[in-house]
Amino acid sequence: MPRIKWRRGLYAITDTTKYQGEALYTICTLALRGGAVMLQYRDKSNDTKKRQVEALALRKICHKHNAFLIIDNDVELCQQIEADGVHLGPDDISVKEARRVLGPGKIIGASCHQSIERAHQALQETANYLSFGAFYPSTTRPDAKIIDKALLKEITKFPIPSVAIGGITLESAGELINQGMDHVAVISDLWNASDIEQLAQDYAKLFNGYSTFLDRGLM
Repeated sequence: MPRIKWRRGLYAITDTTKYQGEALYTICTLALRGGAVMLQYRDKSNDTKKRQVEALALRKICHKHNAFLIIDNDVELCQQIEADGVHLGPDDISVKEARRVLGPGKIIGASCHQSIERAHQALQETANYLSFGAFYPSTTRPDAKIIDKALLKEITKFPIPSVAIGGITLESAGELINQGMDHVAVISDLWNASDIEQLAQDYAKLFNGYSTFLDRGLM
């Protein structure tokens, strides 16, 4: 695995209901070329072979563009294709168990939704980043509860990266970044864009002037 520098920036999450195979690789390449620093492979199908093939291809594309590939909620797939890490929701296996399986060299992210308590637990269990949301109404998760932005002050005190998710657009991302969020996770706004690479560049510009995480003891 290449030594990839952890940077603040756009966290792109795939929409495999809309794009698969070569089309998926093409749009992800555009996002990464535009400056996405992390890509999450999110595929809810039960097609094991398809998932392996796509994840492996995306790992190569990510590493070519100095970005991390994170697998959504599948520790086994993360191991099989040697992805950089895994993202876990509240109903998945615990961060502690995932760390036992994956070892110290993998990134483990935890969805905390609106729960500061869950965030503290995930941090204690050696999570590498914490995800919070939804910050705005989301077409991907229309039932998601909207987070109280007053929690931003508590969220940004955590000593590991924080990820904002849920209905984020280029117009709304700046506020979250300026208040200290380290990543904005985007699905619909990115993949529905007429020029994906340009939109990714525009997101990247919002992070200009912010330092990397290397001084925070990460990766």
